[in-house]
Amino acid sequence: MMNSYTCFLAFFFILLVSVSCNNIIQEACNKAVKSDSQPKVTFNFCVGSLQKHPKGETARSYDDLAPITLHIMKSAAKHVSFIISKMMKTKNRINGYLKAKDYFSAKTGASGLVTSSVTCEDVFNEGKKTVSPIAKENNDFCRLAIMLLTFIPDAKSE
Repeated sequence: MMNSYTCFLAFFFILLVSVSCNNIIQEACNKAVKSDSQPKVTFNFCVGSLQKHPKGETARSYDDLAPITLHIMKSAAKHVSFIISKMMKTKNRINGYLKAKDYFSAKTGASGLVTSSVTCEDVFNEGKKTVSPIAKENNDFCRLAIMLLTFIPDAKSE
């Protein structure tokens, strides 16, 4: 009988801890949503991001959430860096096409850079009335890609 009572208390304690952890995430996300930041933080984005992180379940305070958020940001920055490195590889291929006077392939690559730049902003802004934190840089990149596309001779003019 004593053993089942101990198991019940242990279960109740674990349940209580998990509920309180969930509450700190919800409380912190409510605070983030109410901030007057641009772009706005949505509740679902905040909660979803923190709950996906392995340490999110054990967070008990804002002090726990700050390093978790920083880790998530680091992962997001690495992802952006990966996308940029893929775009730079395309740029290198375009340079090779230009040297070989393969203008059709060069224009195709430049067109892909324009498309990826526009798609990046579209995906970020999907369903929101916000601007990405790198919108200016992305728009400048897009303009430069359009300039590149314009300056590459037509394949017919070889």
